[in-house]
Amino acid sequence: MKDQTVIWLASYPRSGNTLLRTVLWHCLGLRSASIYPQDLGGNTALENYVGHIERAADGRVLFPEGTLPLIKTHESPPATDHSATIYIVRDGRAASVSLWEFYKRGLPLDNVIQGNHRFGTWSQHLAAWKPWKRKNTLLLRYEDIVNDLPTVLNRLSRFLGRKIIAPGIPERECIADADGRWVRKKTRWEAVTTDDQLKLFNEINGAMMRKMHYG
Repeated sequence: MKDQTVIWLASYPRSGNTLLRTVLWHCLGLRSASIYPQDLGGNTALENYVGHIERAADGRVLFPEGTLPLIKTHESPPATDHSATIYIVRDGRAASVSLWEFYKRGLPLDNVIQGNHRFGTWSQHLAAWKPWKRKNTLLLRYEDIVNDLPTVLNRLSRFLGRKIIAPGIPERECIADADGRWVRKKTRWEAVTTDDQLKLFNEINGAMMRKMHYG
């Protein structure tokens, strides 16, 4: 992927990146790739559902002719990178709990909240990308993708210069049944967090939560 202009699909882990990629594929006809090899665990059904393009053996991403170089990342942006970006933000409490579940609860939830893993804290990731002021960046909320897809599609269409070809995506439950890790059945973060964990989360992320208009 070196020397290739990209459009980043950036997010803190478990913030809706896979959902966005699914929307881009089904609603705008745009496949996407990832900086991570075997990003979806080699699950062919899930790859087809998401519109995933796996990297070639030499690391290149072979996008279909006439498409856009959309690439998922959870990393911080390089200091000199000014690539076009779609950044997806999600309520940090939900994202943290979902990441803990993705780790199969092998890492204590407190550690996930404190950023004691490769991706750091929710607020650190947002501070690195600064999607509210980063040039050529479209900031999307996961909650809007779920609850107001038509508006999100119009914003994506304008940003990417592509027509909407379908108004929605297939039901996720059948994919959740087949996968269960990248695409999980809906759960509630409130059901598994303690008062002390929420206090810890707010101490670390409270300012950024308010900035991103989460209650």
